[in-house]
Amino acid sequence: MRLSFAFVIPRYVRSMGGAEALCAALGRALVADGCQVTILTTCAADNRTWNNEMPAGPFFEDGLNGIRFPVDERDLDKWIPLQIRLSEGHPLTIDEQLDWLAHSVNSRGLIAYLNELGRGFDAIFFAPYLFGTTFWGSQVIPDRSIIIPCLHDEPAGYLPVFGAMLRGARGVIFNAHAEGELAQRLHGALPSGVVGMGFEPISEELETKLEPPNMAGLRPNDKYLLYLGRKETGKNVHLLIDLFCGWKSSSAVAGETKLVICGGGSFSDLHRPHVLERDDVVDIAHVSECDKMRLLKYARALVQPSTNESFSIVMMEGWRLGVPSVVHGLCPVTRDHVLRSGGGLYFSTADDFFAVIDRLITDEPLSRALGDSGRAYVDSEYSWGAVIRRFYDTVELLFGREATLREGR
Repeated sequence: MRLSFAFVIPRYVRSMGGAEALCAALGRALVADGCQVTILTTCAADNRTWNNEMPAGPFFEDGLNGIRFPVDERDLDKWIPLQIRLSEGHPLTIDEQLDWLAHSVNSRGLIAYLNELGRGFDAIFFAPYLFGTTFWGSQVIPDRSIIIPCLHDEPAGYLPVFGAMLRGARGVIFNAHAEGELAQRLHGALPSGVVGMGFEPISEELETKLEPPNMAGLRPNDKYLLYLGRKETGKNVHLLIDLFCGWKSSSAVAGETKLVICGGGSFSDLHRPHVLERDDVVDIAHVSECDKMRLLKYARALVQPSTNESFSIVMMEGWRLGVPSVVHGLCPVTRDHVLRSGGGLYFSTADDFFAVIDRLITDEPLSRALGDSGRAYVDSEYSWGAVIRRFYDTVELLFGREATLREGR
């Protein structure tokens, strides 16, 4: 008997990141382990407009079968004011919370499919917590619904409606221990487990073939710090720019070190237009997987300034190549990764940042040791073997005697 799982995510496109990328990777690993996996998603491609751009219906992509359903029409005149109030920390009544979710990303077609065929799946996984597809979808068959919330310490995470959603599902899968601790602090004890995402080791042969990057203002011999991700203030990229510029003007060892910012989004969203006039800040758009690995391998450090992370895929990708991480001390998840792995350093103030970067720039043995520790952490804790074992253990824990995972595989 093949186990059958569904993953409900708000979009499925090649440029997706975060929760969607994690679910897709987990789905592919489960297929390789003999399970049947179906992706249930919407026709949206852009996570800002949520317009229906992809064709509705079945698809097969990157080794996964899926079905796309149209996004419902949204009343942004109702949603935007509530979103602004929420993001500014103003309280919303329960009715307002439900209105906000009603005009979030929803799909009546997806809900109808779950009502009709959802019990054909052994378990249905919903991610991330913020979207209507997760909130309303997980209530269709709650006894088979497992939430992968990708929870951050942000205003929406405190809403009572999400506490009710998490408690009403069969259980919860967290990506990191610190995420689970945050959820417990906000919403009480939950039936749950920690799983995360797996990574294949990079072969020595492939790693030796990776040449120094030569692109967009970056030359092979350049010394640089790397940010890899969306260019958004929500990711604290503007803070990283300010810290880097402050470090360059005050450090005696900064020299010609550059800051490379690579990823989707627009630099204009960072409200730092003057920075691109500098020759030590390099703006790079999306790159191929090979070029991303080249950028990581030759960086002096990967800097993850965000305080809102539930896992951080890019840190694991950097550690696979032995690159130390520098993270924000106010992000419980990334700080916990650094402390557990010994694979990097963290900062909380500008002075912290200056001292950390000075040390990594001048102490190459330390940098190598940190990177090696990070690589060992990924190999032991986030190999696919380790992750899939945690996945099955968690699902068996949540379903108890009803689960036949060992026999069914």
